[in-house]
Amino acid sequence: MTTNYERIEALARLVREKGLSRDILIESLLFGLQKATEREYGTAQEISINWDKSKDDIDVVILKTVVDVVEHGKEHLQISGKKARKINPDIKQNQKIDIEFNFEDLNRSAVNVFRQEFLSMVRAAEREDVFEEYKDRIGQLIPRCRVQQVYKNRILVQIAGKIEAVIPAEERARGERYEQGDSVLPVLIRVEPPGSTEAQIVLSRSDPELVKRLFEREAPEIEEGIVEIRVIAREPGIRAKIAVATNDSRVDAVGAFVGIRGSRVQSVTRELNGERIDIIPWTMDKQILVSHALQPATVVRSEMRKIENPETGEESQVMIVVIPDNELSLAIGKNGQNVRLAGNLINCVIKLKTQSEWEKENRWQEMLRVDISEIGGISSSVCERLRLAGYDSAQAILSTDRNKISEVRGIGPVSLKKIIEQAGKFIRKRKEDVERLRAEAESEESEVRSREEGDSVD
Repeated sequence: MTTNYERIEALARLVREKGLSRDILIESLLFGLQKATEREYGTAQEISINWDKSKDDIDVVILKTVVDVVEHGKEHLQISGKKARKINPDIKQNQKIDIEFNFEDLNRSAVNVFRQEFLSMVRAAEREDVFEEYKDRIGQLIPRCRVQQVYKNRILVQIAGKIEAVIPAEERARGERYEQGDSVLPVLIRVEPPGSTEAQIVLSRSDPELVKRLFEREAPEIEEGIVEIRVIAREPGIRAKIAVATNDSRVDAVGAFVGIRGSRVQSVTRELNGERIDIIPWTMDKQILVSHALQPATVVRSEMRKIENPETGEESQVMIVVIPDNELSLAIGKNGQNVRLAGNLINCVIKLKTQSEWEKENRWQEMLRVDISEIGGISSSVCERLRLAGYDSAQAILSTDRNKISEVRGIGPVSLKKIIEQAGKFIRKRKEDVERLRAEAESEESEVRSREEGDSVD
């Protein structure tokens, strides 16, 4: 009995250390013993485990059937009436009697099976508990994390000293270094199901949600719903941009996140090991938002354009942003960080142009425009009505549905056909003229550069 008690007590301590219930202990013991006796005898014994709450003790017994003569090979399931009545004089034929279980009856192989099955059940129960505890905490900060090991850029972590977790290599922030025993504050991004063989809790130091949760810790106005983060663009460990808004016109959203003398943003930056954070006011207007997102560079103008992928034919939007010539490097930022993050913030590709480039390109673009008055065969009164309807150029005529143009008073099917033909003719002619002028201008510029280069060589 002493051996039984010592074994069970050792297992009970293991279960308690993992924070599991006594019910899990009993269930795991029963499953392990059944597997062990099956290994020992070929068929599992009928085992009962009782927990005496008053004594805080566990009894393990085998239930054997009382028979006249024990059948060969069923000694582990049956007991003779003579032996049974020594234990309980009132026992009758075919009744079951409790026999104290003894681990010494099992050989080493069966004991190993018991231990493996018991630990397997405990691990399964532990993983089930972890899953239930953390499945609804996705996106939350996980405190009390300490580094156990750094292996192949993966950080193995213990939560509260007992739950194993992992920060995968792709979820680490650039430049962060950890050693065994270091504390770390990550955000939960995934909980693997109990049946998974991988680390069940997956954490991140690179997810944008980490920035949001850190600010929530610093700014009570976020929890109160007064201010909020609308968009986060982040290059982990280097730089982040957040667009913030307020539901109260009396509150400065940016100021709420910055804090007095920058205390709040500095606290978040320290937790992110020096990652720079730009805080800008949110607006639905992307053109205004991009002017804030590209600071400290000045945005002269911006416009959305559609571009077509030559390979797939798919259209996508691009934001053309014009920057003063001497501020292009500011807009781009170190290794392109500033413009890249600004593009992520507005969810659109940004194409930067200097002011001189823009003026040079649009010089020729403006020359391509054919005014409605230049199209031959249109009376002045019809021309005025077209202009008032918004069709002030040949390009506007060709880009509009014919049925809409025909709604203009004085334009019938015949005159509409003639106007469209004339508009196309004038546009083609203007394009040829502009291309010729542009080629001549580029040729002159090339000659000037050649002379200047020749003079510098001399």
